[in-house]
Amino acid sequence: MKRNLLFLERVLFGDGTEPFHGVYALKIDGAIDHAGLIQALARLQEKYAMLRTAIGIDLLGRPYFHSPPVPPVIPLRIVERTDEDDWNRETVHELGASFGVSNGPLFRITWIRSTEVSDLIMAFHHCMCDGGSGVALLSDLLALLDDPQAEIGKAPAFESIRDLVPGEILDNSRNRFKAKLSAALVNLGLSLGSLFISTQRKPAPRSGDYLVNWKLGTEQSKALFTHCKKEGVTVNTAIGLALMEAFKAVNGAGAHGKATCPVDIRRYMPEVKRDMLFSYGLALNISLQQSIGSGFWAKAKSLQTHVSKQMAKLNPYEFTMIMEASHSAVHKLRRFLTYAKVGNDFMFSNMGKLDIPPQYRNFAVDTIYSPTVIGPFANPNTIITTTFNGQMDFSFVSNQKFMPRDTAMQIREKAMEILFETVAIPDSVRL
Repeated sequence: MKRNLLFLERVLFGDGTEPFHGVYALKIDGAIDHAGLIQALARLQEKYAMLRTAIGIDLLGRPYFHSPPVPPVIPLRIVERTDEDDWNRETVHELGASFGVSNGPLFRITWIRSTEVSDLIMAFHHCMCDGGSGVALLSDLLALLDDPQAEIGKAPAFESIRDLVPGEILDNSRNRFKAKLSAALVNLGLSLGSLFISTQRKPAPRSGDYLVNWKLGTEQSKALFTHCKKEGVTVNTAIGLALMEAFKAVNGAGAHGKATCPVDIRRYMPEVKRDMLFSYGLALNISLQQSIGSGFWAKAKSLQTHVSKQMAKLNPYEFTMIMEASHSAVHKLRRFLTYAKVGNDFMFSNMGKLDIPPQYRNFAVDTIYSPTVIGPFANPNTIITTTFNGQMDFSFVSNQKFMPRDTAMQIREKAMEILFETVAIPDSVRL
């Protein structure tokens, strides 16, 4: 396998030295066999060609994925389990530990081991895959741990933009002209913007990264889903609004009242299959200015109107064509994301229900913690939620220098207070 990185893959890759990783963590009740885990990782590499790749740099300075003559083995690090918080510490460690991108692979596992309970930490470079791809990897890994002979198939892979954008769209002269014009405008905007950017504003040091995790009980989660459906508001919109209001309540004038929400590109681009390792998605922006009304749910409905309009306009093919015409601006965009003044409060993603069973023949999955991701850019605030076994789980990562952990804890408490203020749940399980 050999292909150049797409534009957004290059943005996530940078120069390969700075960590920009996605990390999944889960708790397993039951014994894990060492040899079985190694065999499962080898089977994963057989299915996913991207797990056998490294990244080289061509003579023009452009990075490309390639398969080394001797496939790299997936690293397995074993840590003895001492307490229930080991997974949190090891997740933060994995977020900040760089991959050897020139040798590969861009994927590794940490096994936090004990006799009866284990935690697995799965880390991957974001330029290789996103959270949705991570679910596919995790699902296959669990299936193989349970049954080494499990049939997991062969993962599709793409070789160029032509595998992602239909020919009738990609070769249309009007579409190509529009993409080049848009790319030129992007380049011009970044060039002008860079005149006002000072590299003196350094990103927060990675040694200060932290993870705040919390979970809603089954009844709380069910109550929230039911109430959102009754109000005609998505769970994503409701939580996004509660978080923006919480940032405003805690940070006051220091809050921006804005957030960015990634959207799974698979919903709009059927060429990206469920188990195709793919690194980027679409995005929409939300703000408190879009939430007008008296009371939280009236504001949520107003915000939902704006969200729905943005969702309807998302065009993955046009977006991809514009990005692929913008390669000359990749370093300018990274400079902007790294050094420009922060304009929003956080990135928020609700990945929804994880299609992974809680019970296997030889073990049970007690918990899947929501994945985490943190990069080298100016704003590290990232909040991701997932639902597993009927319970919503939240991961909030940031950096101590950018936002003290105590502030993140206050935002968490305030957001949940705002969200559940009028949601009917039994008193015995209230937050």
